[in-house]
Amino acid sequence: MKNKILLGFLVLVLLVSAFFAGVFFERQKIKKETSIQNTSNPTNPSNPPIQKLTVVEVTDGDTLKLSSGKTFRLYGVNAPEAKEPFFEEAKAFSQNLVLNKEVSFEQEEKYKEDKFGRMLGYVFINGVNLNLELVRNGLARVVLYEKRAKIKYQDELLSAQKAAEEMKLGIWKR
Repeated sequence: MKNKILLGFLVLVLLVSAFFAGVFFERQKIKKETSIQNTSNPTNPSNPPIQKLTVVEVTDGDTLKLSSGKTFRLYGVNAPEAKEPFFEEAKAFSQNLVLNKEVSFEQEEKYKEDKFGRMLGYVFINGVNLNLELVRNGLARVVLYEKRAKIKYQDELLSAQKAAEEMKLGIWKR
């Protein structure tokens, strides 16, 4: 019994440590990218403008309703749908990070909307990439399409997914 409690505690400490380490490194990366972007041409179309809006509803882990009335779908990731394992966890994770908060978002440059009219892109809260954090915590899979060009945060997303799989987090539990 003591071993199970100790193991549970160690897993919890590892998860919390991994989360905060990821947040730290993501903030460092964003600071570096921001300083690079600030020195480049601000009208350069390869640096899409970062917009800010408030999230008024979290439909599921990867779909948000914004104060503008638009729906925003996190690009490059797929969180569990209703009735799938870890749906509630993914939704709660996103709610805890962004619900009723002002977020920054980058719309995907090439694919600005999906077939349902939802805006596509990446959401940031206090410099933390929500797309990446869902994957890092085992609450979403990376989705890539063979015939499309490499997406902006592809390397980071794939690395986070590999780590989550190895640690058997969330959807990767067996």
